[in-house]
Amino acid sequence: MSNDARERALWKARLTEWIDGLEGVVTRPVRKLIGEATFGILASGSLQQSSIARSLQEPQRLHHTQKRLSRMLARHSEVSWAAESLQLEHMARQVTEDMVIGVDPGDLNRDGAPSSEYRGWVRDGDRGEIVGGYPLMSVVARDAHGRRTLPLLTRVQTSQRPGHRSENTELLGVMEQVRGVLAVDALWVIDRGGDRGRLWARWLADDWPVCVRAANQRYWLWRDSKRTAQQIARHLPMRHTGRMRHSHVRTVRFGITTVRLPGHEAQPLSLVVVRHGKREPLVLVSTRPVRGRRQGERLIQAYLDRWACEEGYRFTKQGFDMERVPARRFAVLQNLVALASLAWALLAADTSRAEALVEHARRQKPRRRPRFLFYTLLEGFQRLFAPARRIFYHWWRRPRPSPTPPIDDLFASTTTLMPTQP
Repeated sequence: MSNDARERALWKARLTEWIDGLEGVVTRPVRKLIGEATFGILASGSLQQSSIARSLQEPQRLHHTQKRLSRMLARHSEVSWAAESLQLEHMARQVTEDMVIGVDPGDLNRDGAPSSEYRGWVRDGDRGEIVGGYPLMSVVARDAHGRRTLPLLTRVQTSQRPGHRSENTELLGVMEQVRGVLAVDALWVIDRGGDRGRLWARWLADDWPVCVRAANQRYWLWRDSKRTAQQIARHLPMRHTGRMRHSHVRTVRFGITTVRLPGHEAQPLSLVVVRHGKREPLVLVSTRPVRGRRQGERLIQAYLDRWACEEGYRFTKQGFDMERVPARRFAVLQNLVALASLAWALLAADTSRAEALVEHARRQKPRRRPRFLFYTLLEGFQRLFAPARRIFYHWWRRPRPSPTPPIDDLFASTTTLMPTQP
């Protein structure tokens, strides 16, 4: 067996091992669907069902494979739930207390598919326009020292679906689901969209370790007065110097103070103001106490590590070509997004296997190690399985052993074969 064939067998065995964890949770056809679709997404780099079916290389007409995948994805809405549970089960074990967990609402542009089910209106972050589409919610763990990103959850949502309550409820539900499987109490980092009264009330009531960028839309209790975040930033002295990132040489000035939220005066919050050369200073509010220069510098760097969540959105959309999925039913789109997140987790789970994929990607175009590794890993996975002739068709459909004939039939056949005595 060649090295490439051995590597392909290891990847297929690893994926099968993950899928076997769903035994007793979902039926065997659903487990087989999750395994084939996850592999097809990685091997094709697309969420289009025709590309997934083509990458499976089944010994039958492509139309039949695509039709089977489309029918299963539309009928089994539990695929998304099973994929999210499987991803959280494997990725939560690797989250340490030193990591930060970034939460960021995103968008899925479906402006070119007006007949999509439950399609609403979202703001396209790339163009800055209001377009037809769906909100996305992504949770990513980031290790700044090791430059390692662990995708925990990606979910597509819609406000047009019956039973939808609010975006705050969806956000809190996702955070509670992820926190329920974590063994450590890591710091949650959210951009200025998380500066909402209902979110702060839940975080303070349940003692969440969070860091939020202040949106300058509320008043904070500071030094016996009510002031906005930018008003506090103008009057707070910058007594500390630090780096905004671990690899940066240039330093910035920042200040630390204590504020309180109206209605929650008994719980002090730490506020950090950073003057980084922009027009408005960066204002961060955290439930964790921040005392001294070192802790303030760590909080600033933890917030900037949240950008790994933005890179994850870009990888999910561009790496898997998410916005070009020709799926009109919301259940199919929800299943495909969850399976794409599971495929990303499979690449990020094992760093030893990832190095082999990097070598495959470098065979054609040698270059140094990229900062965001997953594009290279996806390219290496596709090149590894490109020359493969058999994927999962014979893997999932192993021939059943022939039934053992009854003992009487064995004796009968034996007596017929015995020579007769003269």
